[in-house]
Amino acid sequence: MTDTAAGFRAAFDAFRALPYPALPRGEELRDWNSRLLDLDGYVAGYAARVRDGRIGAAEVPGTGALLLEAETLRRDLDALGPQEGDDAEPVDDYRAYLGALERMVRLLALLARPV
Repeated sequence: MTDTAAGFRAAFDAFRALPYPALPRGEELRDWNSRLLDLDGYVAGYAARVRDGRIGAAEVPGTGALLLEAETLRRDLDALGPQEGDDAEPVDDYRAYLGALERMVRLLALLARPV
């Protein structure tokens, strides 16, 4: 197993160990969350299949675009600025969750690159 493959497996396991953050109340954060849910569901399904050896990373379509979407979500969350009230804590949880997702996608994209 390569270092990248081992790193991906560890990143996947760390990602799966995190609970999905609480649903936000504010409209901007809810809109952002819906985009995260789309990416999360798509990536998690493929990543689980790669992790279990059912498919190779190169078989996951558009890993570069998936990484770009994770990076865009991170920037967009930063652009929302500090949240107050009920959404303050979920934003911190979203940052942690998205960080784990982005790390996993980055390693998945590296595994998918032709050797």
